[in-house]
Amino acid sequence: MKKKFAGTAYRTYLYWGICSSMSLTLSTIIDAALIGNYVGSTGLAASGIISPIFMIFCLLGETIGIGANVLIGRALGAADREEANCLMAKQIALGLACSLVLFVLLLVFRNRIFRFLGAGEELFPLVSAYLLPVFFTSPFFLMYHILSASVRTDGNSRLAGAASTLVVLTDLVLDFVFMGGFRLGMLGAGLALSIAEVFGAGLLLTHFFRKLSILRLSVKLPSFKDIRDFVVNGFGVGTASFFQGAIMWAFNQLLLADTVNGITYEAIFGVFYTFSTLPTAFFDGAGGAFAPVLSVFEGERDGESILTVWKQGTVATALMAVVFLLLFECFPLPALRFFGLDGTELVMAVPALRLFTLSLFFAGFNILMTSFWQVIGRNTLSGCMSFFRNFVIVLAAGCILIPRYGIMGLSAAYLCSEVFCLLCVCVLTECVGLFRPGNSGRHLSSTNYVLEKYAPVGKVFEKYYNIRTESVAEIAADLEEICGIWQVDPDQEFFLNFIAEELLLNIIKFGLKDGSGRHYINIRLMEVGPSGEKAKASAGCKVLPVGQATKTKERTHISISIRDDVKAYNPFASEGDNIDMAVLRVIRRKTSDYDYQRKLVFNYLYLAL
Repeated sequence: MKKKFAGTAYRTYLYWGICSSMSLTLSTIIDAALIGNYVGSTGLAASGIISPIFMIFCLLGETIGIGANVLIGRALGAADREEANCLMAKQIALGLACSLVLFVLLLVFRNRIFRFLGAGEELFPLVSAYLLPVFFTSPFFLMYHILSASVRTDGNSRLAGAASTLVVLTDLVLDFVFMGGFRLGMLGAGLALSIAEVFGAGLLLTHFFRKLSILRLSVKLPSFKDIRDFVVNGFGVGTASFFQGAIMWAFNQLLLADTVNGITYEAIFGVFYTFSTLPTAFFDGAGGAFAPVLSVFEGERDGESILTVWKQGTVATALMAVVFLLLFECFPLPALRFFGLDGTELVMAVPALRLFTLSLFFAGFNILMTSFWQVIGRNTLSGCMSFFRNFVIVLAAGCILIPRYGIMGLSAAYLCSEVFCLLCVCVLTECVGLFRPGNSGRHLSSTNYVLEKYAPVGKVFEKYYNIRTESVAEIAADLEEICGIWQVDPDQEFFLNFIAEELLLNIIKFGLKDGSGRHYINIRLMEVGPSGEKAKASAGCKVLPVGQATKTKERTHISISIRDDVKAYNPFASEGDNIDMAVLRVIRRKTSDYDYQRKLVFNYLYLAL
């Protein structure tokens, strides 16, 4: 049942995570296709030159957003609402500060930026027209990434997916209006994307005014340590975009150095990059779903669920990689013609695309492992993978192969980088401990690393039950046995049974949408010692099987956590009859602390006796 809960959470976030990561991807594809047909190959070349700018937005937005939300998710997993909102406020403040600085720099130095990107006399007007509206709305591009990460962490992955859909549809409609109707060319493409991004960020903001939202909008000045922690926890994933942007700039210069085919190569490279964004969006969705899900399990110190999610992510990535490999290998011509390429451009592009597609197959696993290492705290491995895969190896291979083989050399450079890095992943995942002098062997694999780092510390009883009235007797028997083992006072034992029974019946009565279907409840008891301090799920805890005895001299204080997979439902805010409300009032009076949270796709209820 632990695997079922973990799998349900990941599959939900995988689906909506892919939808979220598709926003800028589909917008890029739409823009490229319409630009190729309305403006021509020079327009495609200009759009390829522009790409590093969007990589900067991703660098800042994802580094801050992912880095902060890994920490926010851990705080939520520990049921520390106050700490989560404190981190949220610091994240917003840092994002707004970076947005302001970026906005000023882009506007003041825009002409120098255009020339630095490689826009010569022929491409300068097209690049300038496209990027001018983008520069004016640059804060929304950056904040979109940050807000999207926080919305997913706060359990509203559907809204993040809806915001992505809004961005795509708005961009598509306005592209046709501005480019096809008003004939604005590259300026129209930039306007459409900018307006769409503003609308998407606006929709994400609505989440923080919902009643069930844990995170709230506020601003608090971050310390240097906060900024460092955000960067460290988001570096491996966030900097991937920066390194890719740097590589695109370097490869643009190498391709344009060919005075005969330079513009054609640049146009083909722009199409290849646009192609790559589609499978990469799926891979990013699989890896991006790790952050909100795993960070909560980390806060709960649930290593088994973390490994379950990792395995499911690997399977999903493998299936997606095979589908895209077959699609692009078997049907390259329709895809290339979709972007307006024809004649000699197709002759050059088809074999290069097939070679480039092989690199995308291996890239999926590298992207997934970079995200996984980042979220579980292996930041050094994640950062090294991002740096070498996205920059060092591919740049070295490109500098050797592109001058000799042109666009074919570019595809071969990406393939060499991905294959080499995947081999490193296979070795490092299982044998990284071999490179640590004096290591006892306990960290030889990511599996062992997770099970040790996120092992429970303390004592806990945990079990899953079907949500049905027949489970009341089973719960009562288990609680009676564990209370005897822990030597819990009779009055506490009675009240634990009372809480579990009444809340289960309350969930059956008000939480289920109908009488059909199978739903489950997870009851977790934690022994928190004689001090009676506020206890949270993260107290971590060594799972104690029923039947194992222990001795306790001092009175045991108990915290109970109840998790269910029904619809969003807070029993303390329900409108039951007089008896129901009287029972809940008794529970509130008899507990030193209680809290309800909707996290991932589950309801969590924490009570401390």
